[in-house]
Amino acid sequence: MITPQKLKCFSLFSTLSEKDLEPLLPYLIVRHYRKGQILFVEGEIGSLVYFVLSGQIKLSKTLPDGNEQILDWCGPNDSLAEILLIEPGPYPATAEVIQESQLLILPNEKIPDLLVRNPQIAVALIRTLSKRLRLNQEFIRILTSRSTAGILAALLLRLAQPAAHSSEPIFVDGTLTHKDLASMIGTSRELVNRSINSWKRQGIIRLQDSRLEILKPLELADWP
Repeated sequence: MITPQKLKCFSLFSTLSEKDLEPLLPYLIVRHYRKGQILFVEGEIGSLVYFVLSGQIKLSKTLPDGNEQILDWCGPNDSLAEILLIEPGPYPATAEVIQESQLLILPNEKIPDLLVRNPQIAVALIRTLSKRLRLNQEFIRILTSRSTAGILAALLLRLAQPAAHSSEPIFVDGTLTHKDLASMIGTSRELVNRSINSWKRQGIIRLQDSRLEILKPLELADWP
């Protein structure tokens, strides 16, 4: 059963009170997806917004030469295609299930009336999209001002998840391969291998229990 308290785990809803979130509950649907299933395809007219309860989703685009470029890797408490809550249109990327996943589905056809009747939800949505835009602008700045290793360092920090306990380091899920990381920043797998191995030797990161733990995030943040 989905509760307002569970919804507050998503950044879109985190600033809302449980009372504010109650009108959303009748519209939310829980669905299970198998590895390899496609949620939506780039260019397809969007009708659903997705919230990840568990599992992992890959977002990608097809380049003019036919190759895949990975845009993002979404895990628990991430959301996909929120822009459809404001304006209907096509999905901007393709979403593929990488691990068996449980998702919350919100049909966007229900949203206009819901936002009119609950303006606090509309304000929270605008704030979330504005924050995401600022983060994307910062990453674009990094892309134009750092070396490829510096861009990779910024990407690892962007993908990092908090550990279960505050005393443990943040980490990047081990299902992301070096090839995936290379695809996300338009470089070679060999360069990713060299950079990560170098950071391992320097004690900045380590491979632990099939995940990449970031031991010295400040050093990665300052990597030129």
